Amino acid sequence: MRAPTSFFFARFLTALEPPIGCSRLRDIDRLRANLSLLESTQSASKEGHQRLDADMVTAHVVNDVLIAIHWERTREAMREDALVQKAIAYILGNFTSPDLSLGYLARTLGVSPSLLSRRFSHDRGVTPIQYLRSVRLRKARELLTGTDFTLQNIAEQCGYRSAFYLSRVFKTSTGQSPSGYRAGSRV
Repeated sequence: MRAPTSFFFARFLTALEPPIGCSRLRDIDRLRANLSLLESTQSASKEGHQRLDADMVTAHVVNDVLIAIHWERTREAMREDALVQKAIAYILGNFTSPDLSLGYLARTLGVSPSLLSRRFSHDRGVTPIQYLRSVRLRKARELLTGTDFTLQNIAEQCGYRSAFYLSRVFKTSTGQSPSGYRAGSRV
């Protein structure tokens, strides 16, 4: 190589729920069409052409996105699986237990692990164990940035038996070590 080269890597995790107050729009084609309309209106107004009123188009796009979000939320609320909701409630209430596993969760809910996994995956797009891992890692990130607890203490509060295992799971999921995350997230 004659010149230095840099490589950048970005990984977007979709298994996590969006932050409270935010929504994930699943109709990507509709979103692309709205964005395309908005971009063409902006480029036309930059060129001096006033074919469409930019404010009116912007209002239309915002309304259409809000309607799409409302439609998807209504449709999702109608199809919520009671078993999956019970599983989520149990995971959120007991994620600190290192003994929580797919088999344990299924026994607690009175179903087979394969049935629970299949229905959970169909409803949420992730397995119960992936969901549990995301809940634990979200708590770990919160404790890493908001406290000075040791990694072993954080591991125990997140349902992991050892700091080593938390570190391995954290690095695999986020691409950085817990100490690196803590150092980079502090102001």
